[in-house]
Amino acid sequence: MVVTVLALAGGFLVLGRSSASSAAVKTIKPLHPVEKHAAAPAKKAVKKVAARITVRHRAKPRRKLPAVIDGMPAALALGLRSHDVVVVSLYTPGASVDSMATDEAREGAVLAGAGFVAFNVAHEKVVSPLAALLTGAPTAAERVLDGPAVLVFQRPNSLFVRFNGFTDRDTVAQAAVNAAALVR
Repeated sequence: MVVTVLALAGGFLVLGRSSASSAAVKTIKPLHPVEKHAAAPAKKAVKKVAARITVRHRAKPRRKLPAVIDGMPAALALGLRSHDVVVVSLYTPGASVDSMATDEAREGAVLAGAGFVAFNVAHEKVVSPLAALLTGAPTAAERVLDGPAVLVFQRPNSLFVRFNGFTDRDTVAQAAVNAAALVR
């Protein structure tokens, strides 16, 4: 046992001496040379140009849009003025399935050439007029607005179909095409 300890100590001394040798340490070249970029003084010039532009061209104050137009949410009313069919996506903020459902509904509307709006179901100013449009629904469950859901409206302001839960883009696009065929 003592012999083993002395052998290990001797091995460490030999290894220690070899690493402490006076041989020059080789420098390591990087695989990809790094180029140093000069600081861009152009940022100051851009700021000055932007400041001059804002002084010359003042933005017109935006007119605040009313929450309700013709008894329906303003975004839906404006969408139906420019499109025969509008796809409405209802979502709950922060829900991952709702954001995916909204993206699918948006893409389905684009495929069908329909308008698109998304409404947060927690926003009372938007949801209450939309719920008023659905008072003629046959069941109480169809009058409740929760997300995710997709509503397809036809011009002038009638609900064509409602999908509760997640709906893929192809189903939304087909529903919008079918609704548009009945309007024309």
